[in-house]
Amino acid sequence: MNQAGRNFGELSRLVLLEAAKHDPETPLQDDPALRPLLEALAAFSPEADPAFPAALLERALNRPLERLSQAEKALLEWVGDGLVRPSLRSLLPQEAPRELHRLALEFFPRENLFRRLYHARKAGERRILLDLLTEDPARLALLPGLWQEARSWPKEDREALAAALVRYRAVLGQYAHPEVEEALALLAQAEDPRLRASARIKAAEAKADAGLYKEAEALLPPEEEFPLLDETARAEGLLVRAAVERWKGDYEKAARYAERAAELSVAPFLKDRVQLWRGLVAKDLGRYEEALTALAQVGHDPLLLGRARYQMGDLLMRLGSPEARARMEEGLKALEEAGAPQDEVARVRARYATLLRRLGLYPEAEAAIRRALEEALDPFTRARVESEAGILQAAQGRPLEALALLSRAEAYFRTTGERPKEARYRHLRTLFRLAAAYLLLETGTPYRPPLLGGLKAPEAERLLWDLLAKIPEEATDRYTALRLDAESLLALLLPPKEARERLRPFLGLANPYLRAQARLGYAEALLREGAYGEALAQTVALPPLLDPGLKAQAKATEVLALLALGEEEAAWQKLVEARQSGLPEPFRLQLGRAVGRAHPGLAARLPPTPLAPPEALGLHLANPD
Repeated sequence: MNQAGRNFGELSRLVLLEAAKHDPETPLQDDPALRPLLEALAAFSPEADPAFPAALLERALNRPLERLSQAEKALLEWVGDGLVRPSLRSLLPQEAPRELHRLALEFFPRENLFRRLYHARKAGERRILLDLLTEDPARLALLPGLWQEARSWPKEDREALAAALVRYRAVLGQYAHPEVEEALALLAQAEDPRLRASARIKAAEAKADAGLYKEAEALLPPEEEFPLLDETARAEGLLVRAAVERWKGDYEKAARYAERAAELSVAPFLKDRVQLWRGLVAKDLGRYEEALTALAQVGHDPLLLGRARYQMGDLLMRLGSPEARARMEEGLKALEEAGAPQDEVARVRARYATLLRRLGLYPEAEAAIRRALEEALDPFTRARVESEAGILQAAQGRPLEALALLSRAEAYFRTTGERPKEARYRHLRTLFRLAAAYLLLETGTPYRPPLLGGLKAPEAERLLWDLLAKIPEEATDRYTALRLDAESLLALLLPPKEARERLRPFLGLANPYLRAQARLGYAEALLREGAYGEALAQTVALPPLLDPGLKAQAKATEVLALLALGEEEAAWQKLVEARQSGLPEPFRLQLGRAVGRAHPGLAARLPPTPLAPPEALGLHLANPD
């Protein structure tokens, strides 16, 4: 106040300002000298970003800040770098004239998205606002309440906002959000056929996201309408078509739709979804590097990220990579946190259980598969989970439990009219698992590595011959793997020469895991044929094996070949290494039993026991402590 001197008006404003600090009802804005500054501060200082350039305030007031009165200066706080903010927000009016927001809109550069959005909204500059939202619908996150506020907008502007809102919520997986339902209803009634078509695409996308592919297909507009749409909307429609075709099991067709989408110039928010679908169909078709590259580029939306990481894990599992578990766990966690459909989570968890089974982690696999069975709501999903659960039981040595689960899954896939191509594959895969369960029932050999031949299992053999006659000549990764699995299991039941000849066509497969699997099966047949050196050479020629199942199979071949060549000490050292290695306990047990059956004399190296050589050696390897 001392600085105000004898200026009575200035003195009274300072008194008024002091009173306003304690009583918000004080009519500070009624003072014509303070009102312009208060309105400018209200316009330029939103709560989310209160500091702003002093130059903008000078432009609004049309004078430098040095010429402000003491009362006006008391309303300002300098925060450095040429920025100011209100000293007390409670003194500001609730709204400011639109002209001030237009001034701010001109002042802030395009890069300052929050300011551009905020001031365009407050200035009523709907065209600028809608252009910004169309460019990236995720910007709606910075504008809470805009949809309700837009109820009074002209129909055309509200429809444009509806299109952006649906895309924004879709990226979040919030297809059932009330705003989305309202926006889709509005777009469905639009006069513009492009908006109606895009609304149908988004409605179909919502169904596909929920796993309702039949309903999604019914909602999609005919492809003849696609040229009406912009490239982003066209790509969205093509990706829904890819999803539907993949669900049906037509991977070639799905790949064509995904590639067409990738060729279009799409908005940034859609790029993750395009990459996900490119990765999915490349994986289905066995194009591994292409699939991993595309899937690794998905990294923003939590739901899409979860799906991409799961698919990476699944592919890495098929390649025998130790990174598979981490990627699949990352994907499963992201899907759960993002609120993915329950049946999708059940499918992913069942596949995770399969990964754990292949790693020999049976208790963890059992816990995962039981939870997946509880989660599976759709009959198709439940049958798929039961099939995975059945082969886990066969791996654990429970033949009747395996047969009960697998027979239910087989009956469903054989009779369902749902998703015929996918059902066919699932049915054939389940028939293979039934053969593995019968192998266990008829021979006492659990379906886990290492597996050695010379077995007699007539029911398993019958199922495998029937299965091989039904597997289509399709070059997809899944059918190649199924055919090799069936031939590998059948080889254990055939004379060695015939077994070797049936496995020979698989020795040059592109997939390194499947190629190693085929070579180890071929080496096992050589062992039984008496070609011990050649069998050993097959294992030595393999690249370093990372998958524990392949390691166990290779170890069995090495040990048995060395024993047959009279190198008992070298063979025993291999078993000592296996006992202390990171091989899973069930695989060490199976290795010991297999070697003990073939060479019971090795039991003489163990302490005295009433156990038969196979069990004595198996338990010795399984329990190193």
